[in-house]
Amino acid sequence: MKNSNLSERIEETFIENNNTPLSYNELVNELHLVRKEKSLLAETLQAMLAEGILTKKNRKFRLAVSPELIKKEANEKVTHPRLLEGIFDATPLARDLSYAFVRTEQGDFYVNAEDTLNAYHNDVVVIEPHFRKGKPDYAIVRKIIQRANETMTGDIRESGIRTFFISINPKIHNWIEVSELNGAKEGDKVVLQVTNWGNPLMGKMPVGKVIEILGPSGDPEVELLAVIRQYNLPLQFPDTVLAEMEEIEETVSDQELAHRLDLRNILTFTIDPASAKDFDDAISLEKLNQGWRLYVHIADVAHYVKPESATFSEAVKRGNSFYFPKKVIPMLPEKLSNKVCSLRPNEDKLAMSVITDFNLQGKILRQRLEESVIKSDFRLNYDQVDKFFQRQNTDFPQNLSETLSSARKLSSLLTAKRLKDGYIFFDLPELEYEYDEEGFLKRFTLAEETESHKLIENFMLVANECIATKLSQLAPTTIYRIHEDPDWEKIERLIELLSYYGINFYERETLNASIQYLLHSLPTPEHHKVFEPIILRSMKKAKYSTEHIRHFGLGMETYTHFTSPIRRLCDLVIHHLCKTYILKTSKIQFDYNQLKHFAFIASEQELQADQSERDIEHYFSMTYMKKFIGESFSGIVISAKNDRLIIRLDQIPINAVLMITEFPSGKWIFLDRQMRFVNEDNKDYFQLMDKVLVNIMEVSDDIYLELKPGKKSHQHFQFQPFNKNSFSNDKKIRKNRRGKKRFDIDYKYRNKNYGNSNERNRGKR
Repeated sequence: MKNSNLSERIEETFIENNNTPLSYNELVNELHLVRKEKSLLAETLQAMLAEGILTKKNRKFRLAVSPELIKKEANEKVTHPRLLEGIFDATPLARDLSYAFVRTEQGDFYVNAEDTLNAYHNDVVVIEPHFRKGKPDYAIVRKIIQRANETMTGDIRESGIRTFFISINPKIHNWIEVSELNGAKEGDKVVLQVTNWGNPLMGKMPVGKVIEILGPSGDPEVELLAVIRQYNLPLQFPDTVLAEMEEIEETVSDQELAHRLDLRNILTFTIDPASAKDFDDAISLEKLNQGWRLYVHIADVAHYVKPESATFSEAVKRGNSFYFPKKVIPMLPEKLSNKVCSLRPNEDKLAMSVITDFNLQGKILRQRLEESVIKSDFRLNYDQVDKFFQRQNTDFPQNLSETLSSARKLSSLLTAKRLKDGYIFFDLPELEYEYDEEGFLKRFTLAEETESHKLIENFMLVANECIATKLSQLAPTTIYRIHEDPDWEKIERLIELLSYYGINFYERETLNASIQYLLHSLPTPEHHKVFEPIILRSMKKAKYSTEHIRHFGLGMETYTHFTSPIRRLCDLVIHHLCKTYILKTSKIQFDYNQLKHFAFIASEQELQADQSERDIEHYFSMTYMKKFIGESFSGIVISAKNDRLIIRLDQIPINAVLMITEFPSGKWIFLDRQMRFVNEDNKDYFQLMDKVLVNIMEVSDDIYLELKPGKKSHQHFQFQPFNKNSFSNDKKIRKNRRGKKRFDIDYKYRNKNYGNSNERNRGKR
């Protein structure tokens, strides 16, 4: 690892000498190095060569770029025109793969492990980008600009006479040697400060020192605190934000009521989880002679949070709310999120209302947006509404019952329309976690997407699409929620994998329709359990962007997020754009670069929220499963990697791993494209859909299995042999279409995104 101060002195020396090539000894003289500094010079020069700062020829060094450009970068803080800044993604490295990615505003670049310098997950780096046909291809990391994890939380592990730190973030792909324990011991959860990032090319590990002991590993409070500290999540709001909260009135003034559409006399209700406290959307529905009038009321957060405020700046930093067991880290202070803006029953609230008229077939006739004042009459939860739909709950008053019945009918029409337009629905029940009073996980359950969830989702989609369409027409720039078309190479590989398991992929009129048909044609629940996640992974992840790109999964040409301004940055920004360009009640404007920055932050923080929530849930899952060590389970093979099978247990809906070292004896070969292991000695095999009987052998960073002793521990999945001639003919058809139609994966048709039914993720698509 180079010394940053010495590196700067070396650069200054070359600049002062007009980049004249200098040898090692000449640099020693020019820098007037003392003896202890000489030992760092060779290492620093090697690191600067690796980073592309220096070049070397005939044993002499010089700057890789001109001194004039370096001066310009130092004075104006600009980057080299051939270089790009981005976020380093070490996910593949953490999975023992030989590459990583860098996410930039121009797209994602592949980086070979040898070209990563000593970058770690989420570091801000400068890359030398390479494009292919105008699209991002691969890159070389040239410089680390900012470390994302100068402090980390994790566990102390002793190995012989050395002590190591293992981060709780699985994407920190290396162990770190501990130079100063400061009282910590094995079994402690600590905060570590990295003092030296190491040098992979020279075989040097990163080094750090313990700066805080959080407590014993295994304590739920300590584990949650560790995740919060790992992601640098703020536990408190700055004093400037709290001061602004003191100035906010909790009641609606007569002056504000005067210029708003008064909808307080219309029957209005919210539907949320039973535990929810922030209600940012409410529904009203009126029956018309030839259809319905739907009101989607969204809390008017933008009325209280202006762009020039400290509260808005803090919301930009946080990007979204974070949800953990028994703890929420909100994007906005509680006074706003749970009180002033929350659409609580029997309270006058300011709202932004999308009003849509439908005919009896569910076709949209007209839409408009209004600044309104509402009063929610009922605070409903999903279970209550589902029981009503199942005729198990008849306690609702007549007017609410009639409205819910109408809403159900309209929602059914909207579902049919969305499927026709290309909405891709994945039937993947989400894991829900139930915790005991001490915070420990006590039960896993599968959360199905019920009819009440679909109803709210359908109505939110109507509002989101309406606002996106209007802003795309009226605003110079806006933020879209986009979901890019899948890469054709991934679709072809998916088709090939499915073929090995007797599943045909039929080309329909659009790619959306083809995937819909594929999902619908999976013959058994086991097929859905195994292949739906694989199909889902063949697609891209939805994100925020100022580019007007269609939403493939939703089947929509134009889409955004408008309906959750209490917990999402994008929605708050969109509300301000609505007031300026649609309602013309505000003069607030954001320029293109601001909106691009907001979109980038919202996307990055969404990834942070997903990962931090997964981290704490993973820890609690591992803790819960430790009590089953030695017990037997049945399961099904749902995936395979080069050294393991992924097994979904039947009795507890969780994934575990069977390592290749636990396979029966023999020479096992992994066939990557088939997700199949074959024993060359006796032609035995493991593949997707196989049933296994296993014992839980170990629970540490994952759940490790061993095959249950006995001949019947492994049952092969049987399927009808696939017609290879038919498949090859299909391939010829697709080959001929390349460059022409190739499924028309351009912008002719659009589709719906996949999300999950968990409420905190509602609208994630």
